[in-house]
Amino acid sequence: MSRTTLKRDLLKKMIIAKIDVAAYLSLRRAKGYMSVVESEHLRDNLFDLCTEYRENLPDVKKVFLPQEIASFDRGIAAISSAAVCLMTGRHDCPHYIAIDADKLESCLDQLSHSLNGLLVSQQAIEA
Repeated sequence: MSRTTLKRDLLKKMIIAKIDVAAYLSLRRAKGYMSVVESEHLRDNLFDLCTEYRENLPDVKKVFLPQEIASFDRGIAAISSAAVCLMTGRHDCPHYIAIDADKLESCLDQLSHSLNGLLVSQQAIEA
């Protein structure tokens, strides 16, 4: 996989993860809870992205610039933290889960910051 293809694919998947987490967070804040199925589905998707990044890490280290690697690492760490956050919150009801919205929002902010750095870097390279 070429540098641009790998970067574009990972970046696209991280943006989709950000959109999914933001939508989940909005619903969580509106309803006050989420179903276990919704939480598990998002959590599994986030962990799958983390696994894919880890599997591609040797290629990432070969072809990406150091600042790009650092930004991707921060973004994946935020995604991983969000996935772990989605594992908490089961207290009284087996069908619904009350995720800590503040922790999830913190993960979303970290992911947004990382993506902003990557997108600015990409625009500078293209210019």
